[in-house]
Amino acid sequence: MKNLIKIFFLICCCCSVNLAKAQQVDLASLNAFWKITDRLKQGDTLSRKEWKDFLQLEGNKVYIENQAFSEQFLENYRKTLQFVYHPKNAVRLKKMMDDKLNNWIAYKINQYKDHEQVLKAYAAQLQNPAYLDSIYKKCWAWLPKRLQVKTPETKIFIIGIDNDALVDKGGIVFTLWNVYNQDKLNYGIVGAHELHHILRGQRSLKATIPADEGILYALQAVLNEGSADMIDKKYSFDPTKDIVYEYHFEEFLLTRPDSIVKQLDTALQLMAQSQSTTFKTVKEYRNLMNYSSGHNPGYYMADIIVRNGYRKQLIANIQNPFYFIYLYNKAAKKDKKPPPVFSKTAIDFCKQLEQRYWKISASS
Repeated sequence: MKNLIKIFFLICCCCSVNLAKAQQVDLASLNAFWKITDRLKQGDTLSRKEWKDFLQLEGNKVYIENQAFSEQFLENYRKTLQFVYHPKNAVRLKKMMDDKLNNWIAYKINQYKDHEQVLKAYAAQLQNPAYLDSIYKKCWAWLPKRLQVKTPETKIFIIGIDNDALVDKGGIVFTLWNVYNQDKLNYGIVGAHELHHILRGQRSLKATIPADEGILYALQAVLNEGSADMIDKKYSFDPTKDIVYEYHFEEFLLTRPDSIVKQLDTALQLMAQSQSTTFKTVKEYRNLMNYSSGHNPGYYMADIIVRNGYRKQLIANIQNPFYFIYLYNKAAKKDKKPPPVFSKTAIDFCKQLEQRYWKISASS
């Protein structure tokens, strides 16, 4: 009996060790940020060397490389960080906050300064297993069973720079001010949105001819962001919530999305009619979508699909960017608004692309 108890104890201990090594929210970059600001509040300065070392911390580095910030931007950020936290600048800073659009970096930094205690308390909660459970649960609600898995190898960082959330190099980076505000709306939604990008397992469709590169980017982008937006944007748009926003989500995602859909239709038609001698580049599609990475018009299209009763079909085909277009068209024809639909020529060309890239890659 003693041996059985001993074995049971060892098994439990092993399980505890494994759990301790399980997925966690990494606060190293954030904690380093607080150490810097503690000094700056005392009137200290931040040297270029210290700043450079701080930016090399893993969470910061992933974020900065993804955003492709220039050296000049980062240097301005260092100087502004010093300015905002230095006690002698309090009066001038207060005046600057009345014109936040012209003092945008200072405004974002000041949110961390003004809300430091509540932000620190909230960040500590993010290492609670319940937080990750909430993220997975909300993410899985928009994925088919086969993709409802956990990825303990996915690193999740919370940082104190800027205001955003993103996925890069297989990791997730949240800025604390962003996740704090979004989680007020619905606990875990911003994490679930970013995790969706990872678990959805987007198949990489590489163009075999240069003309296809742009349209493949566009089709994959609208599905990638549009489907993930179903997790969180209905809460972001809730007018009854009194939340401080850094970005106006509604303006960002609903700036003439119907016009963008029409232009996508035209682009597909022109490719079909010209045998792909007339086409848009990736850069042109990014510009067309207001540099939203596909949120606009992806959110608009996915919302039309869901509100017209095709949520199950969207989830079942969550990896197929071509099916997203067909399903949108089916839903748009039912919608009462009515939204624009893709022409037969555009749909037929989309089917050619699907045959060339999706079905071949699925069988390989």
